[in-house]
Amino acid sequence: MTQHSPLADPASWNLVDEWYAERGVHFVIPYARDAIALAAPTADARVLDVACGPGTLALQVAPAVAHVAALDFAAAMIDRLRERATRAGLEVDARVGDGQDLPWPDASFDAAFSMFGLIFFPDLGRGLRELHRVLRPGGRAVIGSWMPFDASNPLTALFAAMRAVMPESLPAGGGPPLGQPDELAAALSAAGFVDVRVLPVTHEFRFADVDALWTFQVRGNAPIALLHQRLPPERWQAFEREALARLREAFGAGEVVYAQTALLGLGVR
Repeated sequence: MTQHSPLADPASWNLVDEWYAERGVHFVIPYARDAIALAAPTADARVLDVACGPGTLALQVAPAVAHVAALDFAAAMIDRLRERATRAGLEVDARVGDGQDLPWPDASFDAAFSMFGLIFFPDLGRGLRELHRVLRPGGRAVIGSWMPFDASNPLTALFAAMRAVMPESLPAGGGPPLGQPDELAAALSAAGFVDVRVLPVTHEFRFADVDALWTFQVRGNAPIALLHQRLPPERWQAFEREALARLREAFGAGEVVYAQTALLGLGVR
């Protein structure tokens, strides 16, 4: 995807902040834990989470390290992170800002992460170079990206329905940004990282039925929430009918269960 992706617009994420913070994070916590284990920050580490959303990774790592900073371009997501940190009794330096222009000096952190956020930056290389810049020598960065969805993934049906009713809603062609191991490894190396490794990790998504899946997507999937906001009622209803028909054809009336593989790219400063 490019700068035309709806996920490169903070307005998309501000639409889903509450639902995502309370429901969506549970699906990505396992990937965040994998990323933390891969970087293995020490107890005295200073850690940065870029494109942090409502703090999925930041709040997982905060109890185990000395300091956590987090940044996101969506103000509503930072508000949710602060609320969740307060409820958990955790300290996080949470800021609204641009991940392509980080507000910290060189060599500020021992570990840095961006889970499924940096991959949608308009300038991926700049975002990766900024992560490299703020790491101390020997510091580790982990980038999370999604591998292309296969036919069993509900998003395949949903995005097909989006293009059918509103072709301009998603960029045509191509898979998720940095969705292939060699592509992710090359991007990390080009930004100056060494000892680059890319690991696939797979976890399960589970919904009671198609209706539960649909509710989650409308309330917590940023591009679909944006589509709901922008479409006139009759076009939204047409999209909803098309999407639900595709989902019911694929998954029937019972529980919806599918696996999704992510890539974790590790690089050393």
